Amino acid sequence: MKNLLIGNGLSISISPDFSYSSLREKVTRESSPAVDRLFKKLNTVDFEHLLTKVRDARDVMEAITDGQVIVSQSISDEIRAKLIEAIQSMNPRGPMDHGLDPQQLNKALKKYNNTFTTNYDIYLYWARRGRESFNIIDFFFEDGCFDRTNVDKRGRDAIYFLHGALFIFEIDSKIKKISKGEHATLDEAIQDRISNENGYPLFISEGSPEEKLANIKSNQYLSFCYDELRSMSGELDIYGHSLNPEVDGHIIEAVRESAVERVRFYQFKLNELSKGEKEHLNSTLNSRLGVKVELHDSSEHDLCKWSIFEGF
Repeated sequence: MKNLLIGNGLSISISPDFSYSSLREKVTRESSPAVDRLFKKLNTVDFEHLLTKVRDARDVMEAITDGQVIVSQSISDEIRAKLIEAIQSMNPRGPMDHGLDPQQLNKALKKYNNTFTTNYDIYLYWARRGRESFNIIDFFFEDGCFDRTNVDKRGRDAIYFLHGALFIFEIDSKIKKISKGEHATLDEAIQDRISNENGYPLFISEGSPEEKLANIKSNQYLSFCYDELRSMSGELDIYGHSLNPEVDGHIIEAVRESAVERVRFYQFKLNELSKGEKEHLNSTLNSRLGVKVELHDSSEHDLCKWSIFEGF
């Protein structure tokens, strides 16, 4: 089996707006002064790191006061809500926005039996469709709803949204992938759901790896995706993913528990690293994943060979 794990590096390569620094600028511009002060005080642009620090501070305060001081969850809720809004506002309105050709993305993904992603944006929504049909399944079969008793791959390639996505919602106790429906674009449908239905997408963005895993296991769709990641076998390519144990330890553990025998890690600008830096990266990844890792420059992967990136 051939497997692919995608991280935010893919989204950034399509549009720099998805970099942490761009997202921070967007969020702090529209948030309360307290959020801006937090980013500056912690000297970070990493939302997951920030949200983890806020949670830790809340736990410490409540522990040392024996529960007499309860720290509000509101600032975490505000950051998470603004992050969702920021990502949603940066999404392309249509498949060809940002210079993206979904057919090229589909062609790259079709080289894999299984694609796993921790990204939230909607690029991969369109990438499921080839020129003639939807040739990559996502298991939202009946009326766009997920049913764990109906997960037959039907002999096709599959994609798994490990942390949810902007187009996946929990509606009437069902996990549902929305479509553009009566709206002009999928982007408008998502905005309508957020604004008028008072609902937020299925979106795992905060907490330690342990807390993320607990949230994943409490959701039937996310737990299914995670179980499939743990059940991998054969080869695994990793593109645009840092595998930071502080925020993605649960992803690392799933790879370690899998039956994957070969890992290729595509590093951005690998060829610019010194020999010592390459050796350190390779040693770190081997230790984390528990399997021999081959390093490749990200430019060698088909996700970086599209003509659409010319001039960007």
